[in-house]
Amino acid sequence: EIELQSYLNSINCRLIDDDLERARARLLDVSEEKEGKMDVDDGDRLLREGKVGLFSKKLEELEGTAQGAKDKLNHLFAQVDDRRRKREIPDYLCGKISFELLEDPVITPSGITYDRADIKEHLQRVGHFDPVTGAPLKEDQLIPNLAMREVVDNFLTKNP
Repeated sequence: EIELQSYLNSINCRLIDDDLERARARLLDVSEEKEGKMDVDDGDRLLREGKVGLFSKKLEELEGTAQGAKDKLNHLFAQVDDRRRKREIPDYLCGKISFELLEDPVITPSGITYDRADIKEHLQRVGHFDPVTGAPLKEDQLIPNLAMREVVDNFLTKNP
């Protein structure tokens, strides 16, 4: 994900730079058309007439627009980074069997929380015992862990 972000950022910056170069070239073309092809001596005349200042001002505007686009892009990627960091699931919200986010947390008599689907599959495939403690366990002993459900829901609300 980070490599993709870096790649996209470099491509987008290159595109912004290419747009800036095209805009500069258009500005030069328009400037040359208005003034005719410039000779070396024309520089002093243009400077006296204040046209170089206008050209420089337009060029600065173009560069400012390009830099603004790069800054906006970097800001967007920074926001994605923040979201990605927050999205990492804490261990206490993960099941002990699948190590994935608990979808339907249940608690066993030994006090360990599992995801209902994972523990049911364990009971059917492996045997009727708690996978962590080894204590005997039947499906009807599983109790919904409402407190953990609330914690998971809160996490999902803050980290869509």
